[in-house]
This record gives sequence, C-alpha cells and structure tokens, in this order.
Amino acid sequence: MTRNDAREIMMQILYEMDAQKSLDQEKAQQLASERLPGDHAVRGGNLLSETVTHLEEIDADINKYASRWKTSRMPKVDLAIMRLACGEIRYCDDIPEAVTINEAINMAKKYSTDNSARFIHGVLGAITKGNKDD
Repeated sequence: MTRNDAREIMMQILYEMDAQKSLDQEKAQQLASERLPGDHAVRGGNLLSETVTHLEEIDADINKYASRWKTSRMPKVDLAIMRLACGEIRYCDDIPEAVTINEAINMAKKYSTDNSARFIHGVLGAITKGNKDD
C-alpha cells in the first residue's frame, strides 16, 4: 500500500466519522488500525487522532480562508480532504506542504469535482501562506 492509498483511506475514515457524528480520537485509532496495514496503521492512527483532537482549530483555519463558505455548508468529501490535508500540514513535518496540497487536489479530482479541486487548492494554499505570515 502506498502513502497515497493510505491517505485515501484516512480521508474516507474522516468522511465516515463526520457523517456518523463520531469524530473522536478512540474511534479514529480503531478505524485506522482496522483499515490500514502495518506502519500505515500507526502513522495514520496518529494523524487521524491529531486531526480529530484539533478539529476546531483546523475548521477555524478552513473557515478563515474559504471565502464565503463555512465548513457547515461544504460538501463532506471536500471537507474531509481539507481536514486531512490540514492535519498533515500541521502534524507531519516529514511531508512537504506542496506534496500534501497536491495529494489533496488529486483526491478532490478523483472523489469530487474539478471545481472542488480548485477550491481546495486555493484554501490550502492560503492556509499555508497564512500560517507562514503569522
């Protein structure tokens, strides 16, 4: 399994947890260990756990840079992709931000629309630029 495959599964986990309104650390760790093999399970569990733990801050960043859109109105797939990418940008120092953004765009093209890919690119780009300016 590649990191890309693992990212897709983690995005699906975030989507599922949001749909079921069960965004908590324990559930994130459990689903990661069930669906991701070996090292991906540990790494993915940690990333999902951090993302869920800091969801308010992540959503605040998304809301701040998503012009005229709030997380409550966004398509759930797009939101899961951006939440995962924001978590990776914040908590995975070994992955360049550009790689994370590119992977998020590719997931949006695969699971959502071209408009979503452009929107996600703009929001994530603004978040990374804004975090550097802070």
